[in-house]
Amino acid sequence: MSRATLPAPAATLAEALLAWYRRAARSLPWRGSRDPYAIWVSEVMLQQTQVATVLGYYERFLREFPTVEALAKAELPAVLARWSGLGYYGRARSLHAAAREIVRRGAFPRTLEGLRELPGFGPYTAAAVGSIAFGLPEPAIDGNAVRVYGRLVGLRAPRGEAEKTLRELARPILEAGPASELNQAVMDLGAGLCSAQAPACLVCPWRRPCRARRLGLQAEIPPRVERRPRRALSWAAAVLRDREGRLLFARRPEKGLFAGLWELPGGEARAREPLPAALERLLASELGLRARIGEELGAVSQELTHRSLRIVAFAAQARGRPKAQGYLETRFAAEGEARELALSSATRKLLASLRPAAASPRR
Repeated sequence: MSRATLPAPAATLAEALLAWYRRAARSLPWRGSRDPYAIWVSEVMLQQTQVATVLGYYERFLREFPTVEALAKAELPAVLARWSGLGYYGRARSLHAAAREIVRRGAFPRTLEGLRELPGFGPYTAAAVGSIAFGLPEPAIDGNAVRVYGRLVGLRAPRGEAEKTLRELARPILEAGPASELNQAVMDLGAGLCSAQAPACLVCPWRRPCRARRLGLQAEIPPRVERRPRRALSWAAAVLRDREGRLLFARRPEKGLFAGLWELPGGEARAREPLPAALERLLASELGLRARIGEELGAVSQELTHRSLRIVAFAAQARGRPKAQGYLETRFAAEGEARELALSSATRKLLASLRPAAASPRR
């Protein structure tokens, strides 16, 4: 990789960016706070999730767990329930584990090295929390920042190769002004003006020094990476009710897809296996139930990171009590109770798609 350089003095770049940010900063509930816990929760939620989606979850999560001590005391299923629908549940597990480690240590680490020792704190999270909460001059380099800084210096390299170079190049900019504001300014610039498809270069605070703009390379930086095709998963789920009309839910093992979350029981069909036959097999092996599978009641598709998932729900009839052979536990829950369970967004969508069965199955 050729050695890139800043196209202008770091202090000049910082000054221009700060002037723009102080006029155009987004109004967000975590902005203005120096509480490392509140900042950390927002940054974890924003990973791979749109701001508009995070807003409601963030406020509800902090009402339930207002301090790092409250989060540390909570049981993981309760944390997952409040995270339910945000996806990428490994984030919630790391958040919970890190909260317990922080409480064990007695205080939030105030150095990059200390932050990096916590579960789930990679270079980006440590830099974001460290700079916003404690003023540490460390660039927070995520996909948006790679695009912003990469265009600024004219670096045509894939994200994996560019991150270290851009972090070193950007650090003097962070050292030239309030690191808290400068990192958040780059976040806003990448989310708004310096977009991937149609950057608004004419109103960008870095339009003059930006090498990509001068050379007409905006569309080439960063270079596009071919995505691997997602593997298709075909799942079947059972709509199985008790005599009171409550739905049967089962909690998945702590490893694998949707680990530790509740779902309508079922799972993945084998290659060319009909979904009703797969559901009969799965209910027998996972719950010890001999079931008769009825009509299709709903379906949902969900795009996961590396997989395309389609779940079809079927009415089911079974006798006897379910035994959690392949699940951690089972329970029957009414509709209102189900909303309080830790459900994946796919299961929530599936429940919303259900139509009444022609004849309501009974256990």
